[in-house]
Amino acid sequence: MGRNRRILIVDDQQDLREQLAKLLLRSGKKNETVSLVQQMRARLLGAKAEEEPTESAAGPENTYEVDTAGQGEEAFDMVKKSLEKNTPYAMMFLDMRMPPGWDGLQTAKKIREIDKFIEIVIMTAYADHDQKTIAETVGTPEKLLYIKKPFQSEEIHQLALSLTAKWDFEETERTRKMWLENLIRGMSKVKVIKTGKAGDTANAVLKSILSFTNSDKGFLAVLDSTGSKWKVECFSGMESKDALDFVEKNSARLIESRTTQTFEGRYLLPLKREGYSAVVVISDAVTQSDPEWYKLLSLMVMTSGEVLSTAALIDSSLSKEPLAVASLLAKLSSSVSSDISAISSAADALKSSGQDTTDLSSKIAELKKKIDSIKQISETSAEKLTIESIMASLK
Repeated sequence: MGRNRRILIVDDQQDLREQLAKLLLRSGKKNETVSLVQQMRARLLGAKAEEEPTESAAGPENTYEVDTAGQGEEAFDMVKKSLEKNTPYAMMFLDMRMPPGWDGLQTAKKIREIDKFIEIVIMTAYADHDQKTIAETVGTPEKLLYIKKPFQSEEIHQLALSLTAKWDFEETERTRKMWLENLIRGMSKVKVIKTGKAGDTANAVLKSILSFTNSDKGFLAVLDSTGSKWKVECFSGMESKDALDFVEKNSARLIESRTTQTFEGRYLLPLKREGYSAVVVISDAVTQSDPEWYKLLSLMVMTSGEVLSTAALIDSSLSKEPLAVASLLAKLSSSVSSDISAISSAADALKSSGQDTTDLSSKIAELKKKIDSIKQISETSAEKLTIESIMASLK
């Protein structure tokens, strides 16, 4: 993540805001810094500026980006536009008295409503409002400071340095939290395995990885059982032909890949487990330089590989199960067929013997009914045997 050194200075007196801007922009030159501060002190106190000191060795120049505004309404518009362009200000030096428009208190309150994260330093030469009132009105007191004019150059340097660094640190933490939330949402979808739905699982994996990498174009391919040919399971934001052409052209490369890498402008993420190989190929991945991002991505890749391999194993088992059931039932029907015939013959002989009573006849009739149902099952061809047909016959 890049460092944010954007600072906004808001003061109705042009010479003061320009001098403060120069102080920040050229703070590496000690003689000029002292001169600017002396001019500001003289302007505020109505005294004559002291004679500038002689030239001294210049230090490294700061990298601040400084903008200025003369009124509160103007500053509000600048902050709003910066947010729309995704180039927010890290901090703002804000004068309290700025007639005839908004004063510093109202300006800070309005800006805080649209930017929760900007660091605000209110500066004034007068005791217009106490710090408690300012904090309660503006809100977010941990991002609000109050300094009185005239101030020393060291104060400005330290505030700019510490508050821009504070903004960077907090933005990093906010971004990492967002990545973690995206990871959790993606993994929660990926880990829901539906029996016989490996294709749905592959699609969920692709969508989750594309979302995490802030991408739109990519596909997921799986290596077949022979370990020589890739099958494109799903794709997004691209033509299937593009995906097929890429895997055919780079099949060997995809088989050999073991780690996340960039190849021909595409981002390759191998999803491999023992006995299973898949890969996600992204055309427009937005990667981050933060090592925490790569740790989270690695966790998603590892989890996705485990889930995909498990889903494939389940699908493979289910595809073989119907054949196993049919074979078992065929053997069962053959083994009991002779027994059924014998039972049926015995029941017929018993009924015709003339020795049965009404109760015995009823039992024999029930026995014959059950035998006929079982016989119907045994005579059904193995190809047509299903659990449903057996249950229907036994009702």
